Parts: sequence; structure tokens; C-alpha cells
Amino acid sequence: MCCPLQDNSILGYEMTFRILSLDGGGAWALIEVKTLIALFGETATGHQVLSEFDLVAANSGGSLVLGGLIEDLSLKELLDYFMDEGKRRLIFSPLTPQDKMKYCLAELAGIGPRYSSEAKLAAIKTLFSKHGNDPMPFIANSIKRGGRPHIHLMIVGFDYDRNRAAFFRSSSTGESNVWGKGAQTSATLAEAIHASTNAPVNYFDVPAKSVGQGKRYWDGAIAGYNNPVMAAVTEAIVLGHEAKDIVVLSLGTASVVLPPAEQGKATPYVSQRSKPDLLADINKLAKAIVADPPDAATFMAHVVTGGGKDLPTPAVSRIVRMNPLICPVKDKQGGWIAPAGLSAQEFSALCDLDMDAVEQSQVEMIRKYADFWLSDKVPNQPIRMDGTTLQMEIGHHVFSLARDAWGVLR
Repeated sequence: MCCPLQDNSILGYEMTFRILSLDGGGAWALIEVKTLIALFGETATGHQVLSEFDLVAANSGGSLVLGGLIEDLSLKELLDYFMDEGKRRLIFSPLTPQDKMKYCLAELAGIGPRYSSEAKLAAIKTLFSKHGNDPMPFIANSIKRGGRPHIHLMIVGFDYDRNRAAFFRSSSTGESNVWGKGAQTSATLAEAIHASTNAPVNYFDVPAKSVGQGKRYWDGAIAGYNNPVMAAVTEAIVLGHEAKDIVVLSLGTASVVLPPAEQGKATPYVSQRSKPDLLADINKLAKAIVADPPDAATFMAHVVTGGGKDLPTPAVSRIVRMNPLICPVKDKQGGWIAPAGLSAQEFSALCDLDMDAVEQSQVEMIRKYADFWLSDKVPNQPIRMDGTTLQMEIGHHVFSLARDAWGVLR
């Protein structure tokens, strides 16, 4: 379990700026809650966790986790939100038969939305009834941090009408000739979470609407921020912090990585080349927006913050990535097998499980794999890895090493 905040003079920092970055991933975001429990304990409250960070950035499922932290739920209570099938079905509320008729042709082609955006907003307001209707700036000011500056909150969405990222900030980043101005939002917490969780095409039916702003949004993943770590690091620099003073705890919702198939071999443990097809490609693109390749956002943040220079062991980066990797491992003969004693069927089911996992059996699969990861039985996602051999190049290959690295950075 993490210890209380401490002086980080060992790093040579005058003032360490701590970031919590929360990936999107729908129901898989329960992994982020379990990670926080492993670090802080299940009785820790949301505000206790938030008080340890200077900036929190979240997208999609991660913004639901942030909502629970802002509500000041205990981490056990927040995990129950994700484990409760009834609460999951509030978020993933099926379209009515009348609404489904609008997409009947798309459904015949195997694509099209399944859930009601309008019902999701109502669910978010119900689940976060304490602060859901509060403006983001008010919320940040209400989190006590022992005399330190107010926490900076940022939820990411995608502006439907302007075709660009939208950042729901709790406060302005200021105005300068160097960086320009990043305005604070007037949106409520519920509206920001609603925008950020509104995945398109195969998930929700219409863009999320912000009543106060009159704007429309899709999930921030469309802008490339399913993993918002680079947005968070950029925000910190614009706020006036030196890159070398920034440390990030980046929490993910599991990533599937399969090695390329050898010619003529087809197994559950290797990726297969699919035949190009319009409908299949639409489905592929719809799912690709929530992907986070191990050498993309996290690696770029690693580079921007100075790589692994001048850090105490076991830290190898100012970015500590904690995320279960769903990938095969080598057996004694050098072949690929499922990790942690999973069967080929269980491994394939995990690889194919979508972010809108609602059935209790599906969520139990996610929980089980998260427990394997937290006990070092399956790999942690590296900051960078070889995509063919799956060998780690930078990072920590198991959770406990990543936890220890965060312990010396924070």
C-alpha cells in the first residue's frame, strides 16, 4: 500500500507535480479501481486519493472512475458500482424497439448503435447524485489538499460539430504568448462524463448534448485520447511545470497484444490477417479508437518528461504505467501459450470481450484477470515493447515492480 505524501528531494525536484491518468475502457475500468485499492486500500475515500495528485485526466470509463472519486465514495463502494450488473445496465441502456428501427439496415449489416445516449446521462446523474450537477470548477475547489493549490481536473471529449478534441477543465490554464489560453469549462460533472463516455458507431446512438453549452460530443477516444496521458503531461507543462518535475501514474483497462502469426499456423495466441471488407473495416475502425498500443501515448509521455534520466531505482521513467497485458507467453519449447494457466477458450474470450461488458459472467472474467495481474501472474503493459517478440524494452513487466517504482517517485 502506498505511504503518505513525502518529500521527493531524492529526485532532485524542487516540487514534484503528480498526475493521475485514467484510460477509457467501459466496464473494464473496474481494473483502475482495483489498482487504486491495491495502492491505497479499499477503505480509502475518493477525496483521500485525489488529494495525493495535482492533476487528474480521464477519458470515458476512466471519467466514471473519476466521478466516483469526486463523489468521495470509498474505493470498495466504487468497485461495487462496476461489479453491480444493475448499475452497469443503467449506463449501457438498450435502445427502445422504436429507436432500434432507425438503424435496422445498419443492424442487418452487423453494425450500428445498441445503447441510448439520453438514458446514459440520466444514469450518470443518478449514480453521481452528490456532485453530478455541480460545475467542474466548483468541484475542484471543494477537494481539500492540506493547504496546497486546488487540484486540476480534466475530462476529455470530442466536439462533434467542430471535429476536434474538447477538454473539460476545472480551471483555466491561464493566458500567455507562449501557450495561448485553455479556458475552464462551464459544464457540470455529469455533462463532462456523459460527453467523454459517449462512444459512437457500435455503442451509443446520438452525440451527447450539453444543455448549458448547446454543444454535442462523442467519446474523447475519437480525438486519440483513450489513454489521456499525453494530454495530461501537456496540460501540466502549460500550467508552468517543468517536464522533469512531472511524474504520472497512468492506469489502464487492459490491452490485448498478440504476436504475428507464422505462415500457415492459426492458434488463439497469434493475430490473424483479416480479408479487407467494407463492413468489417467499419467495425475494426469503430473498435480501434479505444486502442492504446504500448509504444504510443505512454512512450511519447516518457520521452517528453525526459525518459529515465536521473531517477532512483526501481523507477525507469517518470511515467509509471499500470495496465494488465492480455498476451500469450512462451512455454519451455518456445511456443505461445495462455498465461496464468488459462485455457485457450478462456484466453480467446478475454481477447474478444468488448468494452460494453454487462453480463455478470463477463465482468467476473475481467475481475479474475485483474487479480492475476495484481499478483504478478500475468504481464504488465510496458512503456515500450517489441511487437513481434513481446519483449519489454522500457517499463516494468509485472505490477509489483510498477508499484515499487511509483513508491519512489511520488
